[in-house]
Amino acid sequence: MKNWRLSLLGLVTAMLAFHFPAQAQARAGGCLVAEFRSLALLTHDVAERITKVNAWLKQKGPRCTQAQLAAIASNRATWLGTADTIEVAGNVDGLIEAKIANDPELMAAMYTSKGKEARASVEVTQPPPAPAPVVAAPAPLPGPAASGNNMVQPVIVQAPMTAPTDKPEVPDAFFGRRQKAQLLEYYEENRGPGECPRGMVKRGDKCESRIKERDWKLRQPLPSSEKPEDLPTPLLVKLGPPAPDHQYKRVGFDILLLKGPQNIVTDAVLDLGGIQAKEDKKEEPAKS
Repeated sequence: MKNWRLSLLGLVTAMLAFHFPAQAQARAGGCLVAEFRSLALLTHDVAERITKVNAWLKQKGPRCTQAQLAAIASNRATWLGTADTIEVAGNVDGLIEAKIANDPELMAAMYTSKGKEARASVEVTQPPPAPAPVVAAPAPLPGPAASGNNMVQPVIVQAPMTAPTDKPEVPDAFFGRRQKAQLLEYYEENRGPGECPRGMVKRGDKCESRIKERDWKLRQPLPSSEKPEDLPTPLLVKLGPPAPDHQYKRVGFDILLLKGPQNIVTDAVLDLGGIQAKEDKKEEPAKS
């Protein structure tokens, strides 16, 4: 009787695995975005977080679908914080590229601005055509029929209207290495007392925001719930003017580069640039 029940249980398990292959694959170690998210948010040490995330991407990233990799790429900065390194970004982009390598349009959209062809940096502007001359009508012949009511007004010939040219799209701007170093230097000098600046907490050897979930996302408009603040004037002088149609703003402890009237987030420096936590200095007992 017991062997019969075990055989029936094995048959039901095999049928479930046949009808639900995605669930069976997930249990066997497939790609789960929720697992990546939990791994990033629950690992407080930055160096350990980087190691675990890279190991996860190498082991389970090839099993992820294109939609799953897109979700990881969109939330990478929010979930990883200061662990969002160039190496991690390269691993995620490499996995996405492997999925879309056979689609030229998606490849162009990934590495160029909307897949447009590159244009010459110098454009030659042709001078506008000269306006047509004003041609007066011939004077009437003298005679008794000519009177003031029959005067012919001059005819003005206008030049044809030219169609307005489309305004070229402004490319997305990013923080350079010098600007990132200037941000970190400024906030290190104005950090105040304590292990971390006020409002931040120590995680490993870094100071990070208490709230790890960000409402904003890269390459998307800044939500209306966020209230961006202007940067201090001395810091703006150090950074220099932003790219055309861009502006520097601070949201919480993150410095964002916003583009256009929609405030699209083109780049971000998280947690004031990655401030190091100060070590508490314990007072030594007085020597007798």
